[in-house]
Amino acid sequence: MEILLKSYEDMFDELDRELRRLSDETLMHMFRLPGSEEVWSPRVDVYETSDTLVVKVAAAGLRPNEIEVSLSADNKHLTVRGVRTETSGDRKGRIRYYQMEIYFGPFERIVPLPPHVKIDKDRLNASYDQGFLKITLPKLAEDAEKVRRVVPVGEE
Repeated sequence: MEILLKSYEDMFDELDRELRRLSDETLMHMFRLPGSEEVWSPRVDVYETSDTLVVKVAAAGLRPNEIEVSLSADNKHLTVRGVRTETSGDRKGRIRYYQMEIYFGPFERIVPLPPHVKIDKDRLNASYDQGFLKITLPKLAEDAEKVRRVVPVGEE
């Protein structure tokens, strides 16, 4: 039997992600307005390919038409919000809970985007498949970023 050991770097990355998640959840609960509904935050992966930046959101149980995706004006943050609803039929007959880990109600997740990746905001794409929302942010072509020289105006 082969035993796989994690490197220190992998363990610290995992610890960092978990502490960040716990911190986010704690802050959300602390700053929730009295009388407002509980807000939860889905898990997110952000990764880069040669021509895109991809944000993958764990979105099981969500209806695609109840999800809103927006990119900040400065292209630095992607916001995903919506609602996961539980049908009354799912709740019918329950007399007690022994474990509750699935959140229902409104959610919001603000995802900071890597500052070094320039996004072509006119070509964003989102798809929903097998419980995952996948948002594809095409990279801006390097040529589009460069300042273009204007041909000198001729004298008359």
